[in-house]
Amino acid sequence: MSAKDALIENPIILAPEMAVRDVLKLFETHHIRMAPVLDAENNLIGVFGFHHLMQDLLPMAAQIEDGLEDLDFIIGGAPAAAKRIRKLGPKPVSEHMDRDIEKLLLNPDTPLLEVIRCITRYGSPLPVVEENGRKFVGLVSEQSCLHRLHEILQEVEIEERNSP
Repeated sequence: MSAKDALIENPIILAPEMAVRDVLKLFETHHIRMAPVLDAENNLIGVFGFHHLMQDLLPMAAQIEDGLEDLDFIIGGAPAAAKRIRKLGPKPVSEHMDRDIEKLLLNPDTPLLEVIRCITRYGSPLPVVEENGRKFVGLVSEQSCLHRLHEILQEVEIEERNSP
């Protein structure tokens, strides 16, 4: 079993020029939290999700390594963050996506147990690309892996019942 056996069929994909506000509506409609960003040739160029947006809402002093660890002293922080969302709305996803994704990349032949290890380490979903490049193949998620494992368990149980 490998990543190709747990691929999500027809995942939502983003174009780099899509506006953040449109992507947020897409996320809400499809109940997703992250999507791959592809160029015109179907190459993965980044990922964008709620986590990336949340990072952009924090003051710079909280985003830097060894920066502020407590923001309790900021009065009116939530309204200011809401206003930042409004400012980010018309901007393209390409300005807010994560481009540092090498560690997240899986290929179709990555063994399923390794896929699960990567998901537990880096989160879900994770992109799957062709082995020699960034041509997008699909996504794997916690749900798609658990679904595949459930199917395998059903096959094993059938074999167990049919064996002497």
